[in-house]
Amino acid sequence: MGSTRSIEFWLCYRPFGDQCEAVLMVDEARAAVVRDTAERAIEAGFGRVRVFSTVALGGLEVERTRADQTVGDVVAAAAASVDAAVCYAGSGMPAMTSADWTEVREMIESGDAVSNRMFSCDWLAAPTGRWFSDVAGEAVDNRFARRIRDERGVEIRPFERSARSLLDLDTPADLAVLAACAAVGSLPIGVHLQAVLDRWAELLAPTVAGAIRVFETMTRRDETLLVAGRVSGADWAVVDRDTSCRIRVLSEERGLGTREGRGRSLLASLYDAAGAGSFVTRLSELTDSMLWDVRPFCSHLGWDVGRADRFWADLGRWDAVSAQPLADLVRRLAPQRVLIGGHSLVAGGMLAGIDQAWTRLEMEQTLSG
Repeated sequence: MGSTRSIEFWLCYRPFGDQCEAVLMVDEARAAVVRDTAERAIEAGFGRVRVFSTVALGGLEVERTRADQTVGDVVAAAAASVDAAVCYAGSGMPAMTSADWTEVREMIESGDAVSNRMFSCDWLAAPTGRWFSDVAGEAVDNRFARRIRDERGVEIRPFERSARSLLDLDTPADLAVLAACAAVGSLPIGVHLQAVLDRWAELLAPTVAGAIRVFETMTRRDETLLVAGRVSGADWAVVDRDTSCRIRVLSEERGLGTREGRGRSLLASLYDAAGAGSFVTRLSELTDSMLWDVRPFCSHLGWDVGRADRFWADLGRWDAVSAQPLADLVRRLAPQRVLIGGHSLVAGGMLAGIDQAWTRLEMEQTLSG
């Protein structure tokens, strides 16, 4: 497949643009992950790292793109003249190591295409960059693997599922999970991301503490954990195998971000039937702790929730949420052990939580013993 020097690694950064603190924090963290991932890609032997961005990123050479261009158009345009093997990783993956990216490089050198997820991919690697011309027009990159598979008729091999390969950074909940893991060393956090975690530690602290309390349930035989949202069967199997607690799983609306129209949610139907107060009471009767990808729930109910409100809700800051139904829900959830977020929370975030919980328990036992 040619020399290692010709293999390229692509990153694409677009800030969300909202000026509220919750969004600025996640934007700063995502930019840090771009830097960490770029450095790890070079360590992994990729010959060239290209960063496409609508804004300047200090310390990185970027190819500037326009905000009105879809991410698919940006990537397709870059692909038009590239025969080299390419790994596209969005704005990067916060926990993928240089060893992981080395394995990805070796797979595409051997002629394979590989991704972390077929139906909602965060990164995709192909033996020739020209394949990425098929993603033109895509507004989000989650459909890249499906588009190339369907357009080219090629097999996309799944990369080994782990917290490192699945934990994306899209929301404050993801950032809280990463901070909880960094505190015990259960995930390899890059130096640039760690600096952001340190700068925003005060704002994140209550959510990090809440995440730790939820994860603790995973090590307790007499407690129950409810996982709800876009949960895959493969990830649920890991939770079933690697935790001590009882598990309830409600998997619904996988692929929500790549379909048209409102989602359908059983939890939202219960909310409609029971009312806000009784809904939270019933949840508390079902479980001791909960990891909740709340996006299908909001979609079903037709709540007009902007990014700032979603992010403040993830942080448990109901007082900062302007959408009143969501603010009321978050206020009612405050006394419960519930961590809400997006898709990554019940995928890589959930797997990271397992590692965090057992690592923390081992550390506590060592100190007390």
